[in-house]
Amino acid sequence: MKRIGWFTTARGPGSYGLFTSILARIHSGNVDARLAFVFINREVKGNEFRRKIIQMAEDEGIPVIIFPSDGFMPELKARDIAAWREEYGKGLREQISRYPMDLGVLAGYMLVIDPMTCREHDLINLHPALPDTYKGTWEEIVGQVVENGDEAYGATVHVCSPELDRGAIIAYDSFSTAPLRARFESKEELVKAVRAEEVRREAPLLMETIKMIVDGEIVLRGGEVYDPRGLRIEEHPNLSERVSGVLAGRD
Repeated sequence: MKRIGWFTTARGPGSYGLFTSILARIHSGNVDARLAFVFINREVKGNEFRRKIIQMAEDEGIPVIIFPSDGFMPELKARDIAAWREEYGKGLREQISRYPMDLGVLAGYMLVIDPMTCREHDLINLHPALPDTYKGTWEEIVGQVVENGDEAYGATVHVCSPELDRGAIIAYDSFSTAPLRARFESKEELVKAVRAEEVRREAPLLMETIKMIVDGEIVLRGGEVYDPRGLRIEEHPNLSERVSGVLAGRD
């Protein structure tokens, strides 16, 4: 049984939805794994979604690690962000060292992982853009998708790498923006609608990707992605049909 480390900032409903989705998949037996720990890089600070995730994890007997990044070595952070990231990474690795994991999942984790942690662990990240397209936050990306008139949009799961959002691609999901463009005239409404559809499809995409890794359909090694025969995967799996099937209740 695979041991999964769950990394999240637990900022809002998206992070909460991803966490409830992985628990549901594990409980149903769809994903043959267990959560080794939940790592949160923020104090609760009255955040309801963060509080719920912590409570759910504790109810399941899953260790919760809270290691706030916002107050960590602020002078160094202001002076040298790369050095700060390395120092925080050292602390992170020390915190999780008591709980071995086979796979780390960044699910709504709003912090760049340091290079050493990327090298020492197999980590995957959900990025709200199609492969080899946009970088940045979802706000920036969706705005560009709408502004540029992109006919398709979606999200990508990739291997965590020292270069932000540029690790080896594992799988992706894509959907047409045409129906949304036909329904919403204003840019503001369209941005909200496109983002809402992407969020709706995020959890199934991440869960299906995790399942493929756990089941051995995809093998991560040295920051690269291989098939069960040990051959590097060159054509990234498009999981759009699987995602649509899950949303339609066909799973």
